[in-house]
Amino acid sequence: MEVDGAAGAEDCGTWWTQENNSIIGAWQEAEAVPDVLIRRQRRLQCHSDLLHLLQKLQGLPPTIPTLPLELSVVYNMVIIHSNLNGSGFLAEHSVQVEDALRRAVEALGQGDAVGAGLWGRILAAAGSLEMTSALHRLAGLRCALWMSSGRLHEAAELFSLLAPTPNLQKRSHKEDDLLPLIRAWAAPPEEPETIRTVQTSSHVKAVLYNAASLLQGITAMNAADFPQSVVFLQEAASSLCSSQVLAEIYTCLGCSFYKMAKPQVSLQYWRLALRTDFQCLSALHHSAVLYRHMGDAESELEALALLHTALEDTHADDSSRKMSFLLRTELIVSSSALASFIRCPASYEVKYLMARLCLQNRRIQDAVGHYLELMSVLQDGCQRQGVCSSPAPLPRVPVIYLEAAAALLEDKRFQDAVTVCSELLDSLGHITTGVISVDVLWSDREKAESVSEQLNCVLWASAAHLLQGEAHGRLGDHRASVADYTRSISLRSKVQGGDAGSVDIAEYKVLEILKSAALLGRGLQFQQMGEDVKALMNAQLGLQVAPAFPGVNSFMLDALWRLGRKKAAACQWRRFQSHKAEQHQEWEAIRGDLPLYLSVIGHKGYPMDTSLLEELEDYLQNEKATAPNDSFQALKT
Repeated sequence: MEVDGAAGAEDCGTWWTQENNSIIGAWQEAEAVPDVLIRRQRRLQCHSDLLHLLQKLQGLPPTIPTLPLELSVVYNMVIIHSNLNGSGFLAEHSVQVEDALRRAVEALGQGDAVGAGLWGRILAAAGSLEMTSALHRLAGLRCALWMSSGRLHEAAELFSLLAPTPNLQKRSHKEDDLLPLIRAWAAPPEEPETIRTVQTSSHVKAVLYNAASLLQGITAMNAADFPQSVVFLQEAASSLCSSQVLAEIYTCLGCSFYKMAKPQVSLQYWRLALRTDFQCLSALHHSAVLYRHMGDAESELEALALLHTALEDTHADDSSRKMSFLLRTELIVSSSALASFIRCPASYEVKYLMARLCLQNRRIQDAVGHYLELMSVLQDGCQRQGVCSSPAPLPRVPVIYLEAAAALLEDKRFQDAVTVCSELLDSLGHITTGVISVDVLWSDREKAESVSEQLNCVLWASAAHLLQGEAHGRLGDHRASVADYTRSISLRSKVQGGDAGSVDIAEYKVLEILKSAALLGRGLQFQQMGEDVKALMNAQLGLQVAPAFPGVNSFMLDALWRLGRKKAAACQWRRFQSHKAEQHQEWEAIRGDLPLYLSVIGHKGYPMDTSLLEELEDYLQNEKATAPNDSFQALKT
């Protein structure tokens, strides 16, 4: 079709309008197609047709008669494309809007430069209702683009120009004025228009108000101003949005009230989020975390089980959770802005939380089942690699294996515990060779990370040998148990440098406890084999390494008494009684820093034989000992 200048463009305006309306009609028909692939193909075709139409319009000089159509085509094309690309708004969308504004300035005779006061000049020069409506729609889209990139101040300034009240237009505005300015925006009525659009100005206004409320609520949360965030988020919850966004708003409200020390209100909002959209699984995760802090293990486990089941299920089509129109809050408020509040762990991470919780609360059989399922997933390599960090990341894989072995030990599946530890040791063997100097952690920062990793590997290997020694001992293989305990002790010798009392490294302190536990375990095996002298030697070494370790004094007394060294046993007992309270406090301080996989040694203990206590009491009475009888009752306890 040949077109001659502005007059020709005006003559063809009706034809171009019909083509635009036909494209928008095709888009709306495509939305009703059930087949996803066919629907996407038709969407792409509509966008291509709009782009072709825009190229025709912009291939001619801009004229006032065709300007409303051109602005509406840009408006339609940007919104449709933002729904097609999967990433929301792009930088090219802003460029397309700016190009349309330049042509509007040229057509309206307001100069050819895009500078300060551009929107004010264009809006003031708009004559017809159709032109004003097109400009208001494009202004709303421009604000959406600004808001999606965090430029709320620019959006507030533009909305002040759209406000019908002169005093709102003249004064400068801040981000805090954004909500009242959006409320004051009075877009012209669109009923008389002949140009079809994918979304009306009234819908755009409602979505922008919801997005602005949510963005300002998130900003207040990030600034730790939680009372203010509640105000903005409640405003967002009362405005137009999809069920998905509404559930996310409720989740953020729950987080805000949680930070305000109102846990019951938090739970109410998280339950409301799940009722609104059960796929808002971050609400379930937040509930589980809250129950953990409240010490309600049963409710926490129930929430985690529901979360894991939901994560394993196939999700419904996202389209069922979105609004029927295209410009929506999800395009303006990016997922990264909400990430820290609506993140959810993967199903295997939830499985670990369940396993750990069961082990902590002595639900051993459940813990074993969860750990075995988790290790199967890890071996299959099905872990998720997300852009945002998980709110409940897995610990290192060796830690999971050690916790699984500890659970198997508690469940009396001793051979399975040996197998799990053997798998771990096979992967650590090449790392635990050589000597590690902890002094490097302070003297050479470049090597500190490598040394810290080696220290962790030694710790894991030592713990694996300890658990293997315990398992072999329970199986009655005392010599294999002694060998395992000896390997655990030998690994401690690879860590050198510093003084045990001055080295403030968590792994270093855990190694000391491991060594004491291994010495006592080995001593017990020697005792079972009838080698009481070796048993006593190990008890003495264990007492020297960690005098606060539970059971070390009991085992020492038993070993001395078995060898007939009654006087030494009496002295040891008096020493224990005089330092009992201090050692108990020391152990309580240490126990909180111990890894969960060492819980097996804390639960085991070395209880004193009642008959030995009675014999010791008789001996001390015969020797006219001065210790009060109630001390014996304390020792029995």
